[in-house]
Amino acid sequence: MNQTTDTAVIENFWQIADITKMTESYKIDQDLLRLRTTSLEELKRIFIQYRFFTLYYIEDLALLTAKLPFGALKSTLAEFLNEELGNGNERHAHPRLYDDFLYSLGITTEEIEQSNQECIQVLKTVQDSLREKTWDYGVGLRGMGGECLCQIYLSSMYEHFIQNPEIQALKPKLAWTFWNIHIGDVDIEHRERTRAAISQLIRDQPETITNLQAGYLQSKEAWDVFWKNIFKSGFYGN
Repeated sequence: MNQTTDTAVIENFWQIADITKMTESYKIDQDLLRLRTTSLEELKRIFIQYRFFTLYYIEDLALLTAKLPFGALKSTLAEFLNEELGNGNERHAHPRLYDDFLYSLGITTEEIEQSNQECIQVLKTVQDSLREKTWDYGVGLRGMGGECLCQIYLSSMYEHFIQNPEIQALKPKLAWTFWNIHIGDVDIEHRERTRAAISQLIRDQPETITNLQAGYLQSKEAWDVFWKNIFKSGFYGN
């Protein structure tokens, strides 16, 4: 690619994951808006189901990192994986931090394991695709889909549920470390670094664009179904 084409192609590629458009759509999403007023019990059911995403995500990130060819992207995602695992301290592993949040809400050890099987099936399907598809497809599926799409959604989710009066009443006693990481500068930096690394990949290997896009589109579709099932579980108990 020459420099002009290079820039145009990359900008066009990132239009499929336009941060501004996604953020605006999440601000008016009716299920997300409902988090502002729903009951604490419904919020708990929603939070429990998201727990399983955090568990699968670490496995998926490990699988993706192992499949990647040596280079900047592999090193970047390996660094993110280490952070997800707590940088060597299991108490700081992100799923543990999320469980701390759940326990601080009064959720029991028994309740925390109650998964919605429709949600689990979505996660298993994504993981199967990650195993079976090419590494560049996996970058779109779990690189863009995880580090980019997930961060934007979680920030929007937090923006809504933090306004819920029942959360506000409990706020001082809740364990916020997980959310401080995932709605703050750390995850924003991850998103920007992932985007920069993928842009460099496109410059170096423009033939990867097709698989990157296909992987991301599967991730977006899976994410939409996953959250539809989470909200169904939360709001209707099934």
